[in-house]
Amino acid sequence: MTAAWSKGRYRHYPYYLCMTRGCEAKSKSVPRAKLEDGFAEIIKTLQPAEGLFDLAKAMLCDAWDMRLAAAKNEKSALQKQFTDVERQIGNLLDRVVDASSPSVVSAYETRIEKLEREKIVLAERVARTVPPKGRLEDCIELALRFLANPWYIYENGDYVMRQTVLRLAFQTPLRYGKNGVYRTPEFSLPFRYLAETFGEKCEMVPVERIELPTFGLQNQSMRASRTVKYRNINNSICLV
Repeated sequence: MTAAWSKGRYRHYPYYLCMTRGCEAKSKSVPRAKLEDGFAEIIKTLQPAEGLFDLAKAMLCDAWDMRLAAAKNEKSALQKQFTDVERQIGNLLDRVVDASSPSVVSAYETRIEKLEREKIVLAERVARTVPPKGRLEDCIELALRFLANPWYIYENGDYVMRQTVLRLAFQTPLRYGKNGVYRTPEFSLPFRYLAETFGEKCEMVPVERIELPTFGLQNQSMRASRTVKYRNINNSICLV
């Protein structure tokens, strides 16, 4: 589909036109308001209810705490291995001092060199086992902003941001049937999981109750005219 302006008697009207050869809907126009308003209604329903969103955040925090506890245990075990390697190196150095045979000294030195390499590897693993303080917020902040209200990000974002929202919100391109109705959307895993686990009907916010959060995004004026390309699959409009 291609967005274009149709000239009327007194003004121009925005439409979407299918330009795909062989398509039954070729050259048939769809009013921009009808197509875009239908899309807005779909994506607005993706905003989780406040209680569900808080629960999802709590689940992320619990999972993070469990992973952090496991990482601390792993770090403790690695530190014990590191200490044991240091002890072995110290014992071998004492033996090198007491050894008189060149072959024995060479064998000890080879063993010490191998342990030194193992010590370096263990030190690196210990350093990166436990994430730095505050890492949780860095990991989930943007994800939580998106899950909280993808429509707000889409409405106020630029073209690139809108394409990103489409890719993150839907598993497959959203299809607009030739009968003027959007086909059942296939949502991405996070939204599909929330709906299946907690119940879509009772936990998703109805369109009329949506309140836009303030995430610091600035409103951007829409361009007077623009061309948006679509891909036609089985007589359906797929946003790409």
